[in-house]
Amino acid sequence: MSKSGKIKALLALKDKKNMDYANILNLARPQALTTKYSRESFTSNDLIKLAELTNTRLAFIDENSKPVVVFDKEDLE
Repeated sequence: MSKSGKIKALLALKDKKNMDYANILNLARPQALTTKYSRESFTSNDLIKLAELTNTRLAFIDENSKPVVVFDKEDLE
């Protein structure tokens, strides 16, 4: 599954709309999110904001399923 597909799947699982995500990314035009999807041009900040929106965590997980590094809103630039 593509990065964009995973993002859309997470939004759907958490009952969030594309507009919710566009708003949290401060995108004024809905087409801007469509462009991000088509180019798969999501930054780490975009993904941290996605995690905040969906009440999930963005993390690097080791082979034992233990979070090694977890990103949150304090990591936003």
